Amino acid sequence: MKQFASIMLGLACICNAQATDYFISPNETARLATILNDGTLKPGDNVILRDGTYNNLGTLRFSASGTECDSIGLRAEHPGKAIISGPLNMMISGKYQHIDGLLFHKAWAAGTHLIDFKDGETRASHCRFTNCAIDDCNDPNKPEKPSPEKNTTEYWVNLYGDNIRVDHCYFANKRVGGLVMQMWLTENDHLNNHQIDHNLFGNRPPFGGNGAEIIRIGHSWSSQLESRSVVENNVFLHCDGENEIISVKSCHNILRGNLFYEARGGLVCRHGHYNVMESNTFVGNNLRGTLGIRLINQGHTVYNNHCYRTNGFGLLVRMGVFERPDANTDIKKEPLTSYHRSENINIAKNAFVDCGIIDLGSGRGTKEPRNVRMTDNYFANSTNNIKITNPELTLAGFEFIDNRYNWGDNSEHRLSGFIQVEAEDFAAQEKSRVMDGVKNIGPSWYEPNMNDLQYISKNYK
Repeated sequence: MKQFASIMLGLACICNAQATDYFISPNETARLATILNDGTLKPGDNVILRDGTYNNLGTLRFSASGTECDSIGLRAEHPGKAIISGPLNMMISGKYQHIDGLLFHKAWAAGTHLIDFKDGETRASHCRFTNCAIDDCNDPNKPEKPSPEKNTTEYWVNLYGDNIRVDHCYFANKRVGGLVMQMWLTENDHLNNHQIDHNLFGNRPPFGGNGAEIIRIGHSWSSQLESRSVVENNVFLHCDGENEIISVKSCHNILRGNLFYEARGGLVCRHGHYNVMESNTFVGNNLRGTLGIRLINQGHTVYNNHCYRTNGFGLLVRMGVFERPDANTDIKKEPLTSYHRSENINIAKNAFVDCGIIDLGSGRGTKEPRNVRMTDNYFANSTNNIKITNPELTLAGFEFIDNRYNWGDNSEHRLSGFIQVEAEDFAAQEKSRVMDGVKNIGPSWYEPNMNDLQYISKNYK
């Protein structure tokens, strides 16, 4: 029976023998716009961009539908040699489309969005954006700091629909406001199942205001919806736009195996519930503004993360203002933009080494964390850096089990559930995690990508 199923699957995935490659040169931008959107492309077809710069494409619609076995491709003939520049709003709609090897350099959003995985109400499905670079794409007419007079917003990659994979790409040198990547959810379109993996998110200088995250999954108004997206095995280097590098604002997402290196911000569960943060590594090297994990809301799992030398918190479990909203909540009185109680959270087998602070229960509000279990974690610092706000109220919401600590001044931690131990050597683990974290990241053809990876790895050789 298994053999029969394998044969049938193989037959179903026989490639289209009639597939066509359409070669486009930089002086044929009108032809490019037509062929991507006029129904010409069939499963297995490829639009191949010859070397050169494609300027001022404006609105570019890529509307086509491939199949699981035969996607429809838009790719560079030689990776990195087809350069997209000038104003652009690229709209990708349809199914099984594959964008590969393009360099977006000194392009900018024709409006507020550079790349959309939708066109009108038609959303993309099962598409892939891979082996590309988006570098220094900033509207020259927009300010690089918050401005009450001018719109500073420019979003690079906007994910709608479902099952979009963004992998082995490079994103760096965003200076105007807005996000590098936004996942959009609506009540009728929120089970995204997007996958973001093996990308390098590089230099993003401080913006000076809100709205400069690298990745955001959802919004406050969609925060009670499930996205079920995965962000894993990415590198975040010098991502300094604001204090939230990844901002999770939806439910049931996985943030796994990412490396945050000298990045002035943190991994933040700002809204939403039941998110998993697993096997991430934070290396702050004591730079101001480097952070670890911030938790708000309910049902999260924080497992096997290592946080080294962050100047700010390694872990923050925040006070809430309201209870978790339900069908009876008046969101005019208890807005979704606020902070909801941290509750039913498991924090296990993590290591926090030489972090600025471990912060339990700070922030405005009266809803102390509740049913937060911290098990088998390791804490090390020159002195006790675990801060518990209003312990007479806050401690009732925490359960501490078999945690280990070592303070350099040999002071004792008097809470039950903590065991004083000899200092554990985490240097080898840090090296292993970092060196594994920089493997197979980003487009190998792009020199800035390789330089950034070398910047990280040279410190561990």
